[in-house]
Amino acid sequence: MVTKRFIRTVAKCSLVLMLAIVMMSTVAQANTAPDVLPGTVESTVQDLVILKAPEQLVSSTNNRKLPISATAPQGVLVSVYRYNYVTGCYHKITLNDIPLESIVGSTMLFAGQVDLNSGANKFLIRGAWDDAAYTVVKFDVNVLNEGFMDRIKGVISTIFN
Repeated sequence: MVTKRFIRTVAKCSLVLMLAIVMMSTVAQANTAPDVLPGTVESTVQDLVILKAPEQLVSSTNNRKLPISATAPQGVLVSVYRYNYVTGCYHKITLNDIPLESIVGSTMLFAGQVDLNSGANKFLIRGAWDDAAYTVVKFDVNVLNEGFMDRIKGVISTIFN
């Protein structure tokens, strides 16, 4: 036979459990960045994230992998996006269904690596305290093809021989 006391205890436990779930989902939502950003997105605050690598906002390489590093204050969520020329938006990069983002710890460093496509690649790194306070840094990396690199080597070889 179920007593009133037992029913009240179960009701209280259920209420506490539901409140805990709501609080945890709110915390999880506070530590996520949007999956897609418009191509025209601009910073709302300055210097929450400072790009260290690549060293220049426009660069060229013949490597297919690009290391990305940045500094940010402890607690800032740093996320990396790739520009999609079809949609005109920046899309969060995921590796094996895991977003390339993390909350910066006491080292105040963020590091990651992305695969580059042939030709032009546009990226955005976003450092955010929350949805209203964030800094974005846009940078472009052009991947040079092997034929172009061979021609450059030939010119250099001709000049110095």
